[in-house]
Amino acid sequence: MATQPVPPQSEVPETSELPEPPEVSELDVVVDGSGELPPGMPPGEPPDDQEGAELTLGEHLNEIRQRLTVAVLTLVLTTVITLIFASTILDYLLEPGRQALPEFRPIYTELLGFIGAYIKISLMLGLAGAMPVIVYQIYAFIHPGLTRAERKWIMPIVGLATVAFACGGAFAFFIGWPPALTFLLNFGQDIADPQVRINNYIDMLTRFVIWTGIIFELPLFLMGLGAIGLVTSRKLLGMWRWAIIGSFLLAALVTPSIDPVTQTFVAVPTMGLFVLGVALVRLVENRTVIPVIESDLDEEDDDDDDGRDDPEPQPA
Repeated sequence: MATQPVPPQSEVPETSELPEPPEVSELDVVVDGSGELPPGMPPGEPPDDQEGAELTLGEHLNEIRQRLTVAVLTLVLTTVITLIFASTILDYLLEPGRQALPEFRPIYTELLGFIGAYIKISLMLGLAGAMPVIVYQIYAFIHPGLTRAERKWIMPIVGLATVAFACGGAFAFFIGWPPALTFLLNFGQDIADPQVRINNYIDMLTRFVIWTGIIFELPLFLMGLGAIGLVTSRKLLGMWRWAIIGSFLLAALVTPSIDPVTQTFVAVPTMGLFVLGVALVRLVENRTVIPVIESDLDEEDDDDDDGRDDPEPQPA
C-alpha cells in the first residue's frame, strides 16, 4: 500500500499565527473569593457595581442570619451592661422630679413594677447603644446593591439624622421635661398629693423624648421632599401661618403637660426647624446640592459604557 510522502518541516508556512484570545470586558469579569482574576483578564480592579458574584437565595438567607446574630448579641451585651448600671441611670432620670418637688418619690403598685422599670430602662438604653452596630449590619447587607452615588450619600444622611434625633432627645430631657414636671407635680397640690407610678413616669419620659427626636428630623424631611420636587421654598413660605398653628398643635400632642409654657418651649423650636427646612429646600433649588449627586450618577453612567466616547457628529 503506497503512502503519501510527508512534506518536510521547512515547507510549513512560517507566517501562520495562533488565534488571538477573545477580548474580555471588565463588565463581564467576576472576581472569585480568592481574589484571582480569570485567565486573559488584565490586572486591575473590577468595577464597583460588579464586586463579588451574585449570591443565591440560600446564601442571602445565611448572610441575614449571621448579621441578625451579630445585631442580637450586641443588643444583649449592651442591655446587660445598662442593667448593671440601671440603679444609677434610674436615679438620674428621677432627678428632674425631685427638683420640681423635693418630696417626690415614685411608687409601684405591682410586685413586678419596679423590676419592670429596670428592665424597660435597660432595653431602651441597650437598644440605643447597639444602634450603631445594627445600622452598620443593615448597611453592609444592602451595600452590594447600592450605586456609587447612593453609597456616597447614605452614610452622611444617616449621620445627620442620628445627630438630629439625639439633639431632639437632649432638648426634650433637659429643656422640655423639667417645666412639664413642675407644672404636673405642683398643680392641685393643695388638694391632693401626687402619687406617681414609676412605670408611668418612665413611659411619659420615653414618649416625650422619642417624639421630640422625631420632630427634629423635620428639616431633613422637608429637604427630601424638595429634592424630589414635591415642595418648593416659595410654597412652604406661603404656609407660614399654618406652620405656626401646626407647631403648637404638635407641641400639644407631644408634651406631657397642658401648660402653655412647656408647649411654647416645644413649639418655638419646631417653628425654627421649619424655617431651617425651608432654607434647605432653597439650597436644593439653587442647585448647590443636587448637581453633586447628578455628577456622581453621570460618572456611573460613564463607567457603564464601554469606555469609548460617542463620536461627535461631523458637519455636513
